[in-house]
Order: sequence, then C-alpha cells, then structure tokens
Amino acid sequence: MKTKAYVRFLNRIVHYEADIELCDVLGLAMRDGILHTDGSCLLFDRVDGSRHPRLARRKATDTGRQIAIGHLRQTLYSSFLKDVYADLMGYLQDILRAAAMSGLDPDRLIGEHRFDIEANDVLKAGGWNEVVDLLTRSLFRQLENEKITKKPLNKMNSKLALGVGQEKIDAVLPFLEIRHLLVHCDGIADKRFCSEYLGVGAIPGEQIELTYGLVQQVKRAVCDLVEEFDRLVLENHLLAESYLQP
Repeated sequence: MKTKAYVRFLNRIVHYEADIELCDVLGLAMRDGILHTDGSCLLFDRVDGSRHPRLARRKATDTGRQIAIGHLRQTLYSSFLKDVYADLMGYLQDILRAAAMSGLDPDRLIGEHRFDIEANDVLKAGGWNEVVDLLTRSLFRQLENEKITKKPLNKMNSKLALGVGQEKIDAVLPFLEIRHLLVHCDGIADKRFCSEYLGVGAIPGEQIELTYGLVQQVKRAVCDLVEEFDRLVLENHLLAESYLQP
C-alpha cells in the first residue's frame, strides 16, 4: 500500500525524468547531426522564421547548437530543482491534511503554532472537511515560512510522531538550499552555503553548476525521504483507508 499523496508525488517525478531524458535525446541527436543538414543556414532544420524568430537569427554553427541545447538543459535542471521542492512540500501538506481528516490529535497537530483565521473564511469554507483543509493549509504555510530549511521537515516529523531518521532529512537540505538560491539569488552561492555543504563543490560568489549528476542526487535524496515518510505514515496507521491505494 501507498498513500495517494505518495502516488501523486511519484507520478510527477516520472514526468520530470521523461523531460530530462528528452533533453538528453535532443543533445545526442544534435551531436550526431540529426537535427541539421550540413551547409544549411539554419541552426536546426525545422526552424521557421515566423514561429522561431530567435533561433532563426542565430548562426548555424556547432557552437551555436551546443549553446542552445546547453541553455535548455540548464533551464530544465533549474526547473526540476524548484519543482521537486514544491512537490515535496505538496506531499507533506497532503499528508498533514489527510492525517487531520483521519482523526490526528488536534493538540499534536497544532502544537505550539498559533495563527489567525478570519471568521468569514471559516463560514465560506462550506463544511467541516473544508474547515480542516483551511486550518491545515494555514498551519503548513506557517511551517514552510520557517527561516531554516530543515524546520518544516523536522516539525512534520515531530507532529506526526513518525521517527524519520535525521540523516534522511539532512540528505535533502543542500538541494533545498540550492532551490532557495536559484529563486532568490540567481543560483549564486554564498559563503554560508559553501561552508555548510562542502560536498556540492560550490564557490562563494559564483553560480552553482547544475549537472545531470546533481539532478540525480536531488531525485534520490528527495525520493528516499518521501518514501521513508510514507512508510512510517502507513506503519503508524495515521490515515484512513480512503487516503490509501495499492
């Protein structure tokens, strides 16, 4: 059995993997000369000036083609790091909501967190399930706004009393920090990041190099963490049957 939240997470990861593989196929096809005719004035054979004005203006050279594919690859890697973070947070929020709907102790659910909800928002919710959804979304936003990246992961682990190993959480932290740097600092590493995460090989003041190997590390670390969360959610019988599937 798996939680439905885990199945959704895995399905999104599969699509990301296919995108990365497609980019690699394009790179191999470009390298082997499949995408252009020798002597053509076009960067790639199917470039149409009316549909692809930017590509049509580029010089038809191997260097130009490598730059085009390389930029696509870097954009895709950057998007993957941002999206996999969003999907990790989405998974955790789904589990928190499902646990609340399945009868998780409210004292454990809310704990030390305090937040205000407008009475109008409660009335507009429409029913108890929608009120619980409103509460868990508000709680999770507060968790996600914690200044230290590991806090929402540790807080979720604590609220659900799962016992996820700290090493699993620590393994994803450098990659979540890279996502933060991509969003807020154009991927440029600072001294703190470089000193805390030596294994990434980043240089202060320079952009972090996004590589296929790094993307694979991110995928493994995040997938391992989500798998561990899901296994323990099931072992602790936190969710009703309606939130599970084979």
